[in-house]
Amino acid sequence: MARFGAGDADKYGGQGGGGFFSIQNDKEVKQVRFMYETIDDIEGMSVHKVKVPDKNGNEKDRYVNCLREYNQPVDDCPFCRERMKTQARLFIPVYNIDEDSVQIWDRGKTMFQPLLSQCTRYSNEKTHIVNNIFEIERQGKPKDKETQYGIFQVDKDDTELEDLPEAPKILGGFVLDKSADDMEYYLENHEFPPLDDEEPDEAPIRRRDSRSGSREASERRPERRTPARSSRRNSEDEF
Repeated sequence: MARFGAGDADKYGGQGGGGFFSIQNDKEVKQVRFMYETIDDIEGMSVHKVKVPDKNGNEKDRYVNCLREYNQPVDDCPFCRERMKTQARLFIPVYNIDEDSVQIWDRGKTMFQPLLSQCTRYSNEKTHIVNNIFEIERQGKPKDKETQYGIFQVDKDDTELEDLPEAPKILGGFVLDKSADDMEYYLENHEFPPLDDEEPDEAPIRRRDSRSGSREASERRPERRTPARSSRRNSEDEF
C-alpha cells in the first residue's frame, strides 16, 4: 500500500476533497486536538476514488488504497495501470471539542507543512501535540478555491491519547483496502466482489464515553481568540 511521509509527499498525485471534519463558512472557527504525539505519527496515503453502490443501491464516492509506491511499476496497481487518478491524502484524526467527538479531517498533502510546524513547536520528549488545544479558522467563503486554514494554539494541559476515544479506522474503514484481484473485478464489473462482512460506508464518528476524557483538563474549554484576518497561510488548493 502507498503510505508516505512529509519527505515523499511531492512524489504522489493530486488531492481531491471531502471529509468528516469540516468548517463551512469564512471566519468560522472550531477547537480541536490533533490526535498525534510526535511528528513521526503524521502519515499520508495515496488513494484512488471510485464509485461504489451503497446499501440502498445508490452510487457514492469511496477512497481505495493504491497498491504501489511512487517508484514502483504502474502495473503493480491495476487502477494505476488503467490511468485512474491517484490522490495524495492526509486523514488527520482530530478530537472535535465543539462536538465532543473524534473525527477525520480529510486534507491534501499541502497540509503536511502546517502540521509539521505545529508538531515541531509544541511537541518534544516531554510534551505531545495532543496536549494542546488548537483553533482552526477557515479563511475563505464557501466554494472559494483560495480557501486556506489558520491553525492557532490556544491552550495546553496534560490530556493524552489514552484519555480520548479511539480514532476511526482509516485503512479498511474510511479507505477501502482492496487487493489487485478486487481491482481487476471492479474494472470488469464496475463494483467490487461481494464480501461476507462488508466495510462500513463511512468511518464512525465516535463520542467520548464516561471512561474517557473525564479529567477536568479535558472538559475545560479556553476562551476563543479573535478571528484573524485572512493571511492566506497554510495554503490548500481545496475548499
